[in-house]
Amino acid sequence: MIVRVFYIFCLLLLCISVSAKVLYKTVKADGSVVYSDVKNPGSVPVNLSSINTVVIPALNNASSQAATQNIRIKKVRPEVQYTVFISSPEAEQTLRDNAGGVKISVSVLPKKSGKFQLIFDGQIFKTQSKSQFQLESVDRGAHTIKVNFLDNSGKILASSKQQTFYLQKASALINAN
Repeated sequence: MIVRVFYIFCLLLLCISVSAKVLYKTVKADGSVVYSDVKNPGSVPVNLSSINTVVIPALNNASSQAATQNIRIKKVRPEVQYTVFISSPEAEQTLRDNAGGVKISVSVLPKKSGKFQLIFDGQIFKTQSKSQFQLESVDRGAHTIKVNFLDNSGKILASSKQQTFYLQKASALINAN
């Protein structure tokens, strides 16, 4: 019972102290600012009633409706995220072609017209609007490919992961009678 009376008394004191409208601001010698509800030497009263007021304009008058009709609302479209996949040759695939011919097929999602830029062994090889590249006279060994998808102005919209393929050719030393 005594504990309940004590809690009620504390809540009553809290309500009385919250309803105080005078706050005192004190600036210390080091420049720090202290706000308190107790007046200290050198403190200045701060009136809270003028700080916590908000004026809301009327929304149903004719002048505010005319002003909102003159403002153009610009719709912001979310930026489309494109994804580029190299479908052929697959990553780490071994190809066999004595002439060194390699066909690279690419797809982009979502579908959009643009340009494809092939990066072959770290160098820009070709930029074209077709999604298939035909390489000729490629040396045997390991090669890396990557494809960038560009818009018509040349800005890169998406890039594929760099992947490696291997090209094997028949050796001239085998069956050399």
